[in-house]
Amino acid sequence: MWSDWYNDGAFGPPQYETYHIRQLIPWVDSYYSTIPGRSGRAIAGLSMGGFGAFSYAARHPDLFVAAASFSGAVDTNVVPVLDGSGEAILNGGRPGDTWGPRATEEVRWRAHNPWDLAGNLRGLQLTLRTGNGLPGGPYGGGDPIETWCWKMSTNVHERLVSLDIPHVWDDYGAGGHTWPYWQRSLRQTLSDLMDAFADPHPAPVPFAYTAVDPAYSVYGWTVRLHRAALEFSTLDDASPSGFRLSGSGSAKVTTAGYYPPGRAYRVTVTGPYEQTSATVVADRDRRLTIPVTLGPPNPHQQYTVQAAATGSLVHTATVTITPATGRA
Repeated sequence: MWSDWYNDGAFGPPQYETYHIRQLIPWVDSYYSTIPGRSGRAIAGLSMGGFGAFSYAARHPDLFVAAASFSGAVDTNVVPVLDGSGEAILNGGRPGDTWGPRATEEVRWRAHNPWDLAGNLRGLQLTLRTGNGLPGGPYGGGDPIETWCWKMSTNVHERLVSLDIPHVWDDYGAGGHTWPYWQRSLRQTLSDLMDAFADPHPAPVPFAYTAVDPAYSVYGWTVRLHRAALEFSTLDDASPSGFRLSGSGSAKVTTAGYYPPGRAYRVTVTGPYEQTSATVVADRDRRLTIPVTLGPPNPHQQYTVQAAATGSLVHTATVTITPATGRA
């Protein structure tokens, strides 16, 4: 699985995501003549690589202008067929090493799952191509692996439709989980990728981003959550005029660099556990740092038996940002 592994809570290697995102991309941009930004970068993959392409794009949408999956395993909620055991063993690990046993660590699975993170893909050029595994097709078929990848790809396609996120959907019918189909899919997709580079979709403003990570940076924003248990949170409607934040506990949100340094802004936080208005001054990087109280932190990790028994409450705070009179 293209992810940093959980390894029964020990973490450590393999750290595929850290390598690809934090090390390989900067290295490529340093040593090759690239356009070192979102507008010059796309990601594509086949089979488990299709999962990696869509997972990386959903977790780091500010790094890519386009993503494509060919016969991709893009919905790990399709279990028990995709339990991660075989993939972990083939890569020198034990069953459950990637994200832990799903029965107790489901939120870690969902934290990387393209279906769960589909809303983060808004603003990217997206392509999903898959056969259904039935016999026939120009290069043969009758492949149960392709059937399961078709199911997963269909799930993500339907999820994107429900979110009104544009994408290319190519269910080409009979066909197998083999290279001739993937080579054809790549040939069919290359022109779209070149078009995305020639006329890149702008980064969405406002944007929404959902994550399990307690701290993350995306589109120039940084969010650090303080809570008791691992769970989803969402930064929504984020723009120069404000944002919404959903989750539990409290957070410190630093905006992107929208504002003149030294300029004062009136920041109003409205939520079930906070009703405040304060003056915040833009720093030298043109950013505002805003503390937000969401509500009592949930005591149990999301999607566990304990959380199901007690409930995982989601609190939402709305933050508005307006210019204040004068300078600090």
